Amino acid sequence: MSDPWEEEFDPSTITRNVLTWAHGLGASTLGEAYDMLEQLQLSNDVPEVLGEDGTIEDVREELELGIEIVGPDTPVTTLL
Repeated sequence: MSDPWEEEFDPSTITRNVLTWAHGLGASTLGEAYDMLEQLQLSNDVPEVLGEDGTIEDVREELELGIEIVGPDTPVTTLL
């Protein structure tokens, strides 16, 4: 059986960077990583995490889609 995560929700590189950042700060689930977006927005890490092309709003939308598809309790490590 194939991995439904890969078939239904495949986060972009920028979103994976945010998930890695959030996981490094203690987020263990997709919902927790989503909740940390405001913290990222207020931090000095934005350019480092998002790069030149990413925006918090784009990542927020992508994480909302992921939460809809796989749920907020999905472990972040399944995406990294």
